[in-house]
Amino acid sequence: MSMTTVQDILEAGKHASLTGSVLSEWAEKGTPKQREYLHGVLLAEHESRQESRRARLLKSARLPALKSLSGFDYSSVRFPEDYGRQALESLAFINHAQDLVLYGDVGTGKTHMASALVAAACQKGIQARFFTTSSLVMTLRRAKDEDRLDKELAALAKNQILAIDLCRAGNYAEVLGTRVPEEALPLGSGQESTVPISA
Repeated sequence: MSMTTVQDILEAGKHASLTGSVLSEWAEKGTPKQREYLHGVLLAEHESRQESRRARLLKSARLPALKSLSGFDYSSVRFPEDYGRQALESLAFINHAQDLVLYGDVGTGKTHMASALVAAACQKGIQARFFTTSSLVMTLRRAKDEDRLDKELAALAKNQILAIDLCRAGNYAEVLGTRVPEEALPLGSGQESTVPISA
């Protein structure tokens, strides 16, 4: 078993918001066993904070249900030629600022997959939010009526993922009371990866 060094303790302490000079002084004074114990405490504190952050992100994501891609049945999923399961589950589309469009019949797993991707992002410490189309429109409409639309948009912009479920004209009609043609509903301005899910 390798001996815990002073440098190991200093590196762990960087994540614990502790003063480096104090850590260094006390780590130097400690015996190897004491340094090992201190190192373990700092690592445990860091993991505790990370877990708390993941829990906060999951709560603020407002998922309809906590889902996972583990065990997801991909038999009904058809990926584009230049895109596959590994790329999807790696969440690479976030760093590339790509839109990801899931489409298919009712009950084919679109909401499950979208929810699972949001949950996976939260587990990685990435801020994300889940909406149905109607709830998003209502949120923005309420913010506009209360003269705080800019503040609401700024809050939404902090999310690296915005998952919008049931992106269909019918949902806009439900909220706005008017018919909106499908071709008038652009899904985003970035590059898209479409993932059809068939029955």
